Amino acid sequence: MKPPQLLSVILPCRNQADHIGSVLEGYLDSLSAGTLPFELVVVPNACTDKTVEVVGSLASRDKRIRVIENPKGGWGLSVRVGLQSAAGDLLCYTNTARTDPASLPAFVQQCIDQGPCLVKASRKKRAAPLREFGSMLYNLEALLIHGVKVHDVNGTPKVFSRDLYIAIPLASDGDLLDLELMAKAARLGTRVIEIPTFGFSRHGGRSSTNLKSAWRMYAGALTLNTSMPASRAG
Repeated sequence: MKPPQLLSVILPCRNQADHIGSVLEGYLDSLSAGTLPFELVVVPNACTDKTVEVVGSLASRDKRIRVIENPKGGWGLSVRVGLQSAAGDLLCYTNTARTDPASLPAFVQQCIDQGPCLVKASRKKRAAPLREFGSMLYNLEALLIHGVKVHDVNGTPKVFSRDLYIAIPLASDGDLLDLELMAKAARLGTRVIEIPTFGFSRHGGRSSTNLKSAWRMYAGALTLNTSMPASRAG
């Protein structure tokens, strides 16, 4: 992989007006300590509070922040909207509620050092045993059905090159986006490096994952289309 010239960090956010400012400041501080230029592509995800106003105000004062709204909503669509507008040749997306900004430079550096690969988080401690068990089942489903050999399909941050993004036609609008990316990367034979993360608390708000949404993910994984165009696959 050629040395990257710009890092684009995609940050979907939903109804985080009370803390998104400090989260973005954390990313600015941690990434500014490195030598790689970067941009933060913030994607308000069908927000009903003042998140759009807060991030818009920050963007007006710092050109490293860009705001691209997703009024339709959906995790996958928010990530795709951000990736489509990103200018970087090294790309990253992550969950703004569950990621420690200080940890991101290590993921980025690993991707640069290791060459063509996808670097991602593997969460080792979850808040509740039931959620831990549910995640284990989902990861097993991903392995048996789609050949995804990772410990934590949904773990973010995920860092990868623009070349990989171009090679993988992402289509999911909802929570299956991470599985689609990992399954298609597996079909391409992409090397995946997982970095363990331990017990980081949410910045604020509550998780939107519940039994109903988990069931949709289990069921959706059964029918997820991971076929690749003939010119791209293999």
